[in-house]
Amino acid sequence: MLIRFRMCPAAVTGLIALAVNLHAANWTDRGEYDLALSVRAEVSVQKRLSLLDQWKAKYPASPMSQARRELYLSAYHSAGDTAHMIDVVKEMLKEQPNGFVGVYWCSMLIPGSATSPEWLGTGEKAAGQLLGGLDHYFEGANKPASMADADWSKQKEGSALLAHRALGWIHWQREELPQAEAEFTAYLRREPNNAEISSWLGMVLALEKQPQKVPTALWQLARADALRGEGALPEGRRRQITTLLELVYTSYHGDGDGLEELRKAATGAPAPPANFTLETAAAAAARKAQEEMLRANPELAAWQQLQRRLLEPDGADYFTATLLDKPLPKLKGTLSRSSPAGAPDELLLGMLNPAVEEVVVKLSSPFPNEAPPGTALTFEGLAQSFTRDPFILTVKVDREKVTGWPEKQ
Repeated sequence: MLIRFRMCPAAVTGLIALAVNLHAANWTDRGEYDLALSVRAEVSVQKRLSLLDQWKAKYPASPMSQARRELYLSAYHSAGDTAHMIDVVKEMLKEQPNGFVGVYWCSMLIPGSATSPEWLGTGEKAAGQLLGGLDHYFEGANKPASMADADWSKQKEGSALLAHRALGWIHWQREELPQAEAEFTAYLRREPNNAEISSWLGMVLALEKQPQKVPTALWQLARADALRGEGALPEGRRRQITTLLELVYTSYHGDGDGLEELRKAATGAPAPPANFTLETAAAAAARKAQEEMLRANPELAAWQQLQRRLLEPDGADYFTATLLDKPLPKLKGTLSRSSPAGAPDELLLGMLNPAVEEVVVKLSSPFPNEAPPGTALTFEGLAQSFTRDPFILTVKVDREKVTGWPEKQ
C-alpha cells in the first residue's frame, strides 16, 4: 500500500543540517564532497537517486553514510516509493537504533506496511524509543535557530502522536486489542480531530466483541464518517467507513433508525458521554412489540409493564413508594371466582392466564348478582397491597369503574 504524507520539518532536521554544514562534514575526500553537492543541487528525483547510487558505490564505508541514507529517504519520499523508504529506514536503525530520523520514519511508515513479526518488533521498538525519547530529541540545543519555539513544540507533539499511532497499529495487527485501544485512545485525547484514528479505534472496539463496547465503537466509526475538512479521511476511504458503519449499526440496532442522529452527535465530540448506550436489535424489537401492543391492547400492555416492574428485586419498595393508594392504569382481566356468593364485592382475576389468579379487586359496593368464571372485565382503581410470592396485587375499585359485569336477570 502506498502511503502519501507530507515530510515533517522535524524529520528533516538532519537533512537541513547536512546542507548547511557541508564544509564542516567529515568527508572521505573532495570527490565525495562534490558528489554530495551534486545530490543537493539536483532537481530530478531519478537523477538524484542515480547520484546517490554512485556515491554509495564509490564510498560504501563513508563516515557520511547515515547522512546519505537521509538523502535517499528524502528522494524516495519525493518519488512516493514506500518500499525503498522502509529499506533505508531499516539500514538507519541497524546503524543507529536510537537515531531520531530512523525511529521517526519507522513510526511513520509502519502503519499499512508489511506485518512480519520481525518488522512489527522493529516498529514497536522504534515507536517506543520515539515516545520515550521526546525530551532528549527535542532539547532546546537541538532546535534549529530558524525555527520558532512554538513550531518546535508542535513538532514534539506531532512526534508523540506518531508514536501512539504506530504502537496502536502494531498491537492491532498482533490482535492485542486492549493495548491497541489504549494507544488510539491516548492519541485522540491529544488530537481529537483525526478521522483515521477514530476509524481504527472503532474497528478495534468492534473486534473486541464485548457488547458494552459496541456503542463506543459505533460512535468512533460515525465520527470518522462525519468529520470533514482538516483531519477527515480521503473520500474513497470515507465511503468504506460509511459502509462499515451502516453494516455494524444495523446489525447491532436492527435497522438504520437513529444513525443520522448518531453521526451528528459524534461530529461534535471525540468520545461519547458517560454511560452512552445504543438500543440493541433485541431491545428495539421488544420496544416495537410493546408499542404495537399498546396500540392494539393497551390494558394488556399496561399490565405487563406494571407486573415486570413489580417483579424486579426492589418491586416491594417500588410499590410502597410509588403505587400505594395511587391510581393504576386501566387494566383488563378474566374473572376466576368471586365472593361472597350472590352479591360479590371481591373478585379474583387472571390477567395473562385466566387460570392464574394475580389480581384481587375489592369493590366499593357489591354487585347485585354473580358473573360466570371466564367473564372479561376492565377496571380502574387504587393500589392497596402487594405480595411478591405468590404474586397478588390488591386493588380498591369503585363498582362503577368495572365494565363487563353482566346485568342482573
